[in-house]
Amino acid sequence: MNGRKLLLALALLGLACWSATAATGAPATPGVSAQSITIGGTFPFSGPASLYAGIGAGAAAYYAYVNDHGGVNGRKIDYVTLDDGYNPAQTVQLTHQLVEQNHVFAIVGSLGTEPNLATRSYLNEQKVPQVLVSTGASVWGSGYRKYPWTIGWQPNYIAEGFIYGRFIVDKVPQAKIGVLYQNDAYGADYVSGLKSGLGAQQKKIVDQEGYEVTSSDVASQMAKLKASGANTLFVAATPTFAIQAVALAYKLGWRPIIFMNSVSATNTLMGLAAKNSSPDAVNGMISVRYWMDPSASKYAKPGAIELYRSILAKYSPKSNPDDAFNAYGMAEAWTFVDALKRAGKNPTRAGLMTALLHMNTKANPFLLPGMRLFTTPRDHFPLSQAVLVRYQDGSFRPFGHLLNYPRTRG
Repeated sequence: MNGRKLLLALALLGLACWSATAATGAPATPGVSAQSITIGGTFPFSGPASLYAGIGAGAAAYYAYVNDHGGVNGRKIDYVTLDDGYNPAQTVQLTHQLVEQNHVFAIVGSLGTEPNLATRSYLNEQKVPQVLVSTGASVWGSGYRKYPWTIGWQPNYIAEGFIYGRFIVDKVPQAKIGVLYQNDAYGADYVSGLKSGLGAQQKKIVDQEGYEVTSSDVASQMAKLKASGANTLFVAATPTFAIQAVALAYKLGWRPIIFMNSVSATNTLMGLAAKNSSPDAVNGMISVRYWMDPSASKYAKPGAIELYRSILAKYSPKSNPDDAFNAYGMAEAWTFVDALKRAGKNPTRAGLMTALLHMNTKANPFLLPGMRLFTTPRDHFPLSQAVLVRYQDGSFRPFGHLLNYPRTRG
């Protein structure tokens, strides 16, 4: 290239950079154009946690609905979702792809404790928002100083486990507890919370059996738990293994009181457990809920079920409308859209984080009535409430009042 052509190329490059800056009044933000905002997320559309796939599908459907209604401050949301198979190594590779090739504005809603932990350092080093992660691991709250670009969404697992522990102390004094847990940070949080809730009565736990996410089944663990003499079972497991646990207990002739972690306690999943065993295997099961159940309009906000079903029918018609994970995804996507609106007409990554860390609203239509999204710069858990639910004759039904979890601060 001769000198004149080189000067012309540099001039054109400078003009392009000036135009991007002049259009917004600030240096161009990755993923943001005059017409669109590109965000991304990883989900297990295949693999051992593929029953969570509805979260990504539900979120994508809501963003499409928002786009058809004018987008956010005039920009449409382009949501790039990739299948990591619930494999942290794959999550790392795909997250690099989203940041370095797709040039996303933010990583939104990615699922799984271990997958999100695997990418947290990288995203914070790059100052890419890792927001509204689909996991309630306690580290999203406790690590806010070191990882300021990361924020959770759902209530934290330790607090949920605490609720079960307190309930057992107060209502199940004869309990001998067997614990099935996923052997990672996700399962450890639940067990820690359960023990905290039990307090001085931790000796009620007579056996704990862990499993690896790569395991084919939990048959040996369930046999050991039954043999321990436990009459109460706490399950801290992802859907495939949670369904197995319930069905195996029934087939072993074991009828414990079952406490099921919320991430596997949906009507669809427990319906599958009943199909693989008997309705008696799931009736009486206790869990907690914070987002609406698409099949239980009695407990949803007015008009919420209708809105949810109309969005899913138009933008994700192959999805099962009774799958509560689709509603979870919409509730999460609503939260992001609300924050993006408040981030201003010319959004930046820092502006998004500011909006996410100053939430205070009960307007999310896909949460249960009374649920509030609330954050501060020191509190990275938007949700800290839930309702106890009991499974009976095909569905989980709330009982008791709205519970307030202890707020998680660093």
